[in-house]
Amino acid sequence: MRRLWQFAQFVSVGMGNAVIDLAVFNGLYWIFPTRNVDQLVVYNTVAVIAAISNSYVWNTRWTFRKNVRQHGKQAIRQRTLFVIQSLINIVVNDLILWLIAPLVLQVHAIPHVMANNIAKLAAMFLASLTSFIMMKLIVFT
Repeated sequence: MRRLWQFAQFVSVGMGNAVIDLAVFNGLYWIFPTRNVDQLVVYNTVAVIAAISNSYVWNTRWTFRKNVRQHGKQAIRQRTLFVIQSLINIVVNDLILWLIAPLVLQVHAIPHVMANNIAKLAAMFLASLTSFIMMKLIVFT
């Protein structure tokens, strides 16, 4: 039951992260519209960093709070592993967006903004799964 509750907490935090991620991504796209996939990856990176910052605060203070070390070598280890996990999350997220966006954009029946968001959602989903597994099994053990 505790694991299920912890996963529910992680999902709740993830939903907040998703709102931040999508808001930043679409805000940048709205201010600086582009059809260049490389530029979308830059927007994605900024958006993911904003979401990861939110994730760190909520997951360390709520979801994995009992597993978070406050002092000493364990705390340094956890922070280092969280940063590594975050960098992997950014790479996975950007790579998936970079691979999927051009394919979705080729479907001319889908408006450009919607195509970008479909690719973004796929990237968010797959990177989030990777992130949970890494946080559960490596970072906050």
